[in-house]
Amino acid sequence: MMNDGTRFETSEISVARTILDTKAEIPMERDIVLPDYYPDVFRVLRCTAEPTVTSQSISGGRLTFEIGMSLKVLYLTDGSRRINCIEQQLSLSKTLEAGECISPEVHISAECQGISCRARGSRRLDVRGMVSAGIRIVSMQPHTIITGGSGCGIQLRRQTLTYPVKRLCASKRITVIQQTELPEGKPAINTVLRCGCTLTRTEHRIVAGKLAVKGEAELTVLYACIDSRGEDVVSELRFDMPFSQIIDMDGIDDSFEVDTEVIPSGCTVTAGSGEEKTAEWELSLNVTCIAERSGTGVAVTDVFSTDYPCEADGTAEIYCGRRIRQELSAAAECTLKAPDGTVGEVCGCYAACTRPTLRCEDGKTLISGSAEFSVLGTGGEGGIFHAEGQSPYEAEITLPEGTSDASVTAQVSGCSYVLDDGGAVRAKAEISLTLRYRDGSKVTVITGVKLDKSAPLCRDGRCALRLCRCGENEDIWDIAKRCRTSPEAILEDNELTEEHMSASRMLVIRN
Repeated sequence: MMNDGTRFETSEISVARTILDTKAEIPMERDIVLPDYYPDVFRVLRCTAEPTVTSQSISGGRLTFEIGMSLKVLYLTDGSRRINCIEQQLSLSKTLEAGECISPEVHISAECQGISCRARGSRRLDVRGMVSAGIRIVSMQPHTIITGGSGCGIQLRRQTLTYPVKRLCASKRITVIQQTELPEGKPAINTVLRCGCTLTRTEHRIVAGKLAVKGEAELTVLYACIDSRGEDVVSELRFDMPFSQIIDMDGIDDSFEVDTEVIPSGCTVTAGSGEEKTAEWELSLNVTCIAERSGTGVAVTDVFSTDYPCEADGTAEIYCGRRIRQELSAAAECTLKAPDGTVGEVCGCYAACTRPTLRCEDGKTLISGSAEFSVLGTGGEGGIFHAEGQSPYEAEITLPEGTSDASVTAQVSGCSYVLDDGGAVRAKAEISLTLRYRDGSKVTVITGVKLDKSAPLCRDGRCALRLCRCGENEDIWDIAKRCRTSPEAILEDNELTEEHMSASRMLVIRN
């Protein structure tokens, strides 16, 4: 109720709004001095840095996050085929202004760019690079919206909307450890050269007011070892590790739609001690769960008065519709060559994705990104080599008309290779894409109304009726607002329904 005689009906809602969507770059510099028990560096084969988000917090309007980094340098020593690996753990932190946050939902992804490693003599390595972090924060914003009203000639354009009325968010970091025996015929692990993880299955279920998340990950380790002949070789081992976790989400029940995102945040393999041919696998995962319950309600999207100057005094944007998750796929291919032009054997071939982008072009919606390939093998003369390459990928999708709030993530689900006749390695990466969007558009609703009763609108008393021609794409509301009358009066005086409106039609307008 307002003191000027108007009465408004209101409703309290909470709207999810992206308050930060940015990228941050963190320089990485490291000087590595080899311990005494490591052999000298003769040639650097490969340098990798795998960043993972280890912690994040928001306090006082500032976001602070920490990125853990497993830095590995593979190198050869003079006169030996044994691949040596020096590994160090780094920690990088960053603080950003985030503003006021209510029940914040934080998404951070990190990837390394432009990493390089140079040998400074035989005992020192110089590593340089950049970590790029993508940051997105969604905050709940409370609003009081107008749903109805009357008095002082107030006209309200009301629209029935379906939108999230309650949203729950929870995140948790879980660690799974399991020990296994090596398969028959596999040599014992000497030095771990690479350890990777691919999620092959993820599912969730609401149980007794909690969310149960489970799935399976394929862990892959490439390691240096000594075979039965006593020779230095490289071997590969794969292991399927199941995981499950209970996530506390206060108030969740079957009326919520749940979207779960599981991101690997670390994978290590440790060889068993003594003569045992065992391996201990440790997998860390970041689990983020978003639960939404939708409801249908009436909101006011426009306002005017037939008696006084009137305008909206505050608005809020609502993402309508349900949250949709769609799985897609893409592929990328790259040709890699050995320095001597021939390939004797491929020890390992891997690929990783950069963050994908979503864009509209010529009426199409495209997902694009790039895959970074690496291959470790032996040349035609038996020497060890490492080669890297990059190739773009793209997928075309069709989004339903009126969708909004779209985002996409990607992971490499498989990598294969064939040897060309020319001695090159032709690698192919299968890429799994997860597209998220809402099946409704973004609607601006009114949270307040300003009415100026000090300047009443004057009417022309010289005529009782006016004629008005419909403009292109005008509806009854547009005409009523332009002519300062009610939509109901136009329909009644012209014996019309809104469905029978047509452009260029002449309408009688009551003065």
